[in-house]
Amino acid sequence: MAKTPGKQMSINIAASLVSFAVTVGINFFLTPYLVKELGSDAYGFIGLANNFVQYGTIITMALNSISGRFISIAYHKGDIEKASRIFSSVLVADLFLAALILIVSAAITCCLDFLLNIPDELIKGVKITFALTFSTFVVSTVTAIFTTAAFVKNKIYINSIRDIISNLIKVSLVVALFALFPAQLYYVALAALGSGLFLLFANITVKKRIMPEVKTDIRSFDIKIVKSLLASGVWLSLSQLCHVLMTGLDLLICNLTLGTSLMGLLSIAKTVPNSIGNLTVTLGSVFTPHFTILYAKQKINELVDEAKFTSKIMSFILIVPFAGFIAFGNSFYTLWQPTKGPEEIQLIQIMSVLTCITFLCASQTQSLMMLNTVCNKLKLPVFVNLSIGFASLIIVLISVNMTDYGVYFIAGTSSILMGLRSLIFTPMYAAHLLGRKKTIFYPSIARGWLTFAVIFVLYCIIDSFVPIKSWVAFISVCLTVGIIGYAISLPLLFNKKELTKLKDRITKKLKRS
Repeated sequence: MAKTPGKQMSINIAASLVSFAVTVGINFFLTPYLVKELGSDAYGFIGLANNFVQYGTIITMALNSISGRFISIAYHKGDIEKASRIFSSVLVADLFLAALILIVSAAITCCLDFLLNIPDELIKGVKITFALTFSTFVVSTVTAIFTTAAFVKNKIYINSIRDIISNLIKVSLVVALFALFPAQLYYVALAALGSGLFLLFANITVKKRIMPEVKTDIRSFDIKIVKSLLASGVWLSLSQLCHVLMTGLDLLICNLTLGTSLMGLLSIAKTVPNSIGNLTVTLGSVFTPHFTILYAKQKINELVDEAKFTSKIMSFILIVPFAGFIAFGNSFYTLWQPTKGPEEIQLIQIMSVLTCITFLCASQTQSLMMLNTVCNKLKLPVFVNLSIGFASLIIVLISVNMTDYGVYFIAGTSSILMGLRSLIFTPMYAAHLLGRKKTIFYPSIARGWLTFAVIFVLYCIIDSFVPIKSWVAFISVCLTVGIIGYAISLPLLFNKKELTKLKDRITKKLKRS
């Protein structure tokens, strides 16, 4: 029996949350272990290597991020032949890009000690780390088009299950390597390559099983299709360039201007916020297939209602963890990084809060941002993001050379500017794309901020009165305040009609179970 869109979306959200929990759990145990075994300086280079991959995605984004949208629209209009030609054309183009990336990354790796500030004793390990990280990126480029199958079929949960397994493979390999051999910086990158190879075969297998009617034939390559996709996708590439300008250069700038020690602390500070931020992006993406289907069928009124409701759903899921992390952050880092002193803990906490600002703002508008891709209206958002990116870069470069607070500017400048974009530009542009008045989404956003304010103040009061000296106390407090936070969120975020709707859906599912 075919699943209803609502049930399918619920499954996708649940799978995304499980995937997030597994990823956070892995980072929770792995990060302090790596910092202890390798040192925070060396740990920072792992994050920096991943940032270099972000630079590479500027090239691949043009094809792979927009292809799912075009394949989905052709598929749901019944034009399977066109969907097959798009799929095959993108695959051939990805193979060419993978070869190009392999050559360029090899040259960069050879020259790393001239490009970066690397302690002599870490040069070999850093080069191997970068080589393995680039190799993983090449593998992901080859398999990228196959991930569109789950998007087209609105079965994002499959990708989440795949990610859970790949993360478990990664952590298993890391533990095995550190247990059996002397500690090396590149073990994490080697484990990532292993999980990347798993994803390569998993994505191909999933595509064959859930979307076999879309054929893969390199003889169907059509340069006109690639050019058409690039014409639309180039705006997503520029959007990725904006992302790099705003967040992908922070560790690099820190390395070149403030040194490897602060880079390591910044990398630690970004770990948890980035995990929650990835959940924000993932949840926003969960709603995109359904948005795309409604748009393809020109059900605009339904699309508006879904966009408003998903904004509240995302706020409900994310506000409590954001409020808790900010309020109890100092206690968390004291327990999580026992090798760091009080001053380092305070610095890490401040940088974490600054990093969180953009994700907190986006938690209420990320699903609305997906409408840019759904409607294929990407030019204006890109120009806005480019302006923010260049402004952020200029502010950071001035601050690190003229003030003593450069690391705070690195952590917070782009975060604050992107947060403002999420709250001001994104809702109004989404309303414009759907032909509605500019303020249509702001009542939902206002409810979200009110909810956050109430919960955050409550958490700060609890933190000031309840001493947290152990993990048992921390977990107990988190579970208690988490239940309280979600209980408070329900009536603050949803009106009576929406609460009744949620109650009916849950009741029906429980009866079916």
